[in-house]
Amino acid sequence: NAELLFQGPVLRDFGFKFLMIARSQKEGEEIRRIIRFFKAGAAPRYLGGPALLGTPNIFQLTYMRDKSKELETVNKFNEMALRTITVDYAPDGFWSAYQDSQPVAVVMSLQFSELRPLYRRDHENAAGVGY
Repeated sequence: NAELLFQGPVLRDFGFKFLMIARSQKEGEEIRRIIRFFKAGAAPRYLGGPALLGTPNIFQLTYMRDKSKELETVNKFNEMALRTITVDYAPDGFWSAYQDSQPVAVVMSLQFSELRPLYRRDHENAAGVGY
């Protein structure tokens, strides 16, 4: 029965949502840079010719408790591809913006997929709760 249930290793998917609220024009510009970074990273590269495409960026995500220490109380990730990015410019259900047209609130949703499956050795070699 175990052999019937096991279909093979799977690639895990992870979704993240970020609510971003600009309190100044500088923060609004930074929010726009963040959104543009992820949109560009999710898009394939055009390498010329009729059908030559390069892969989108590969991301390595890590939960950090400060700039140099990784959290060991949450799961780890393999390298991942950003499959979709969506941006809700009116998360409260109505449009509201500052003078420079920066929306008051923005929700960015990212959907990542790992590029390789997990194996038992990954869990055995990992610190904390593992993958």
